[in-house]
Amino acid sequence: MPTPRKNWITVQQTAAALDTTSAEICRLLSIGRLVGSKQKTPGRPGKAQWLVDPDSISREKKKHPERWTKSQNRKDAMWARYRLSLS
Repeated sequence: MPTPRKNWITVQQTAAALDTTSAEICRLLSIGRLVGSKQKTPGRPGKAQWLVDPDSISREKKKHPERWTKSQNRKDAMWARYRLSLS
């Protein structure tokens, strides 16, 4: 696992950049499609957060561009799932 640099970003920031969920980012980290490192929070035992390498995000976008392009169909599908969850 590489040591994180100052420009690495959190899972939540990565999810916002890719327009997906933090659970999906964690899945991509676990299967090795994104590179990350777990950073412990000093003074708070048991608390840590994942930091993601921005270069791996760029590689993922280039490798699978169809997955990360925003399309109206994808937004419609997300909206439909949300409406179903309310009923």
